[in-house]
Amino acid sequence: MSKSDLFIKKNLDGLVLFICILISITLIFSNNNVKVQTFRSSTLEFFSFLYQPFDWLDDQLFLKRKLEVLSYENLKLNLENEILALSEIENKRLRELLKFKARNELDLIGADILSKGINSNMSSVLLDRGEVDGIRQNSAVLSSRGVVGKVIFVSKNHSGVQLVSDVDFRLSVKILPSETEGIMRWIKEDFCEVVEVQATSDIEIGDIVLTSNLSTYFPPNLPVGEVVSVYKKSNSSNKIIRMKLFSNLSTLNQLFIVKGKD
Repeated sequence: MSKSDLFIKKNLDGLVLFICILISITLIFSNNNVKVQTFRSSTLEFFSFLYQPFDWLDDQLFLKRKLEVLSYENLKLNLENEILALSEIENKRLRELLKFKARNELDLIGADILSKGINSNMSSVLLDRGEVDGIRQNSAVLSSRGVVGKVIFVSKNHSGVQLVSDVDFRLSVKILPSETEGIMRWIKEDFCEVVEVQATSDIEIGDIVLTSNLSTYFPPNLPVGEVVSVYKKSNSSNKIIRMKLFSNLSTLNQLFIVKGKD
């Protein structure tokens, strides 16, 4: 006798009972009799509490998935918002550059800053314009607001700029409306001093500082800054003018180079 036959003989009663129960359940749930349907609905209602934990679990899983989707969408929106904000800043900067170029008759070459601090001994930047673009050594360099430095070396496709904030930078300037002239040098941040100014000169806070006609490399009347204080040393016959640059040196990105005449 095979093992399967032996198993069926030993468990025949149980198998018959299982088959009968299965047939009964099938008949109950497939029968359209009113009494059977009433019994079916009562049974389902009675055992409905068994489904509640599963329904709660499904709800939690659904909420978790929904939270993940919302978090992802929120991240996407935040990133898009950051991109739009940066685009707005870039747009404003480019508009300032275009306005600056339009109101000046100088031949200006636009350039982007590639890196800062190219020389450890001075405050400087590296630009993406060089000899092929018509850049020459000692050319004046400006932002959309005013003078920021001069070109100190030129290669074929790049140029280095010594910024106003370098301790060795000097610039001949004049102060309007008095037309008083002096030499500008950097102090800290965006502040400079104008020295060798005559004590009798009439200078007030708010006066505008421009490049003078005496500058060797800078065209005259380029905007530089604004007077913020005036004082005179007791042992000196000259005044010292403190001024604030129009350009913010810490936020420079695009610059203009004044193209020299061939």
